[in-house]
Amino acid sequence: MAESQGNQGRSFQGWMISNLAMGAGFSAFVALLIPPYITGITGNAADAGVIMAIISLAAILGPVLGGLADRYRAHRSIMSLGVLGMAVAFFAYSISAEAQAIYALEALLMGVSIAAVSAVGPAFIVGAKLPQALEARRLTTYNLVAPAGQVLGGVLLGAAVAAGMGFDQRFTIAGFVMLGAFLITWFTSKEAADRIVVEASSSEQNGKSSGFKQVLISIFGMYLLVLTLSSIANNGINNQISNILPNVYGFSELQTSTMISLAGLLNLVLFLAAGRWMARSGPMTVFNFGNLMRFLGGLGMAVLGMATNSPALLVVAFVQILYQGIPFVRLTQAALAVRFATVSAGQASGWVIGASATGSFIGSVIGGYLADNVGFNAINWMAAIAAGVAVLLTVLILRPAYGKRVESSA
Repeated sequence: MAESQGNQGRSFQGWMISNLAMGAGFSAFVALLIPPYITGITGNAADAGVIMAIISLAAILGPVLGGLADRYRAHRSIMSLGVLGMAVAFFAYSISAEAQAIYALEALLMGVSIAAVSAVGPAFIVGAKLPQALEARRLTTYNLVAPAGQVLGGVLLGAAVAAGMGFDQRFTIAGFVMLGAFLITWFTSKEAADRIVVEASSSEQNGKSSGFKQVLISIFGMYLLVLTLSSIANNGINNQISNILPNVYGFSELQTSTMISLAGLLNLVLFLAAGRWMARSGPMTVFNFGNLMRFLGGLGMAVLGMATNSPALLVVAFVQILYQGIPFVRLTQAALAVRFATVSAGQASGWVIGASATGSFIGSVIGGYLADNVGFNAINWMAAIAAGVAVLLTVLILRPAYGKRVESSA
């Protein structure tokens, strides 16, 4: 369906607020509120790791939710309900007090809601059959609003901490932000949803199998392993960052919130830089650079965590190096998935979401165990090792395979 005259050529659309909600909800509110809240209530960092792992594990449902949206043309409903689900989960945490029995249910709702937005949101762009230039601009804009939401969430929580608000009040603020985002998403997404073209996958058209064995025992399977390792590194630290910074380096809650806001602000700039670099050099070099940043950031944090009084500026620098790997990895994931995939593009996207969620789950579980039995700095070492292996596998296996595919398609 053609673009309406009013939307012709416009990069930003109102429904993209759903991804701003993802940035604020997951990267700021979840990361800064849930781990210290659970740890404070139970006195056990492993419990916080389990709750974060449940959120990540539920996100594996992304491919299923995306498939349901395609089958029933329910893209608008699933995406909007995902944002609303995050709001309900935050409100639930604000009133659950010490009712530990329902923490897991709230985490499950949060994870499924995050999966709904993550899986369906990009389809509003790539499924609309837009001209290439407009599609590229909208994808860039869509990715940019997430770190903008992270900045917003970090600033709001920093102000709440400075005002002396408790966790119940901070969760309530998060809930209202998500509720507002839901209303905007729902009332601005109808036209965009109507433009989505649902086609049969190439696997269905060609009778091609897309089973586990075909996917996993292939170069695409190796790519998914690298994504999983990269996610262990990034999300293993991110899911406990509000515990790591105070307990390892002595940062306050306000300083931690400021750090997250700064990371989101820098992401805004580096998403643009990553896009320009990818246009010139292709996705592989940019992808590997992002994983290298995660390795260096995790390693630097781990080494500094061994010192009694680490220089605060060096800690800030290595935290930012870790977080600034996000634009370079995230922007290139889809392009590389299409190159390596043994399945259709839609299925490949689902596998990418699943690999990232699996890495987040593993990083949360192992990270929580290490925090309780070794110390929070052990999470940094876990991240450095995972990212280092991801870089090594990319250089030794993925890069040569990518080169062959580029040559064969030339």
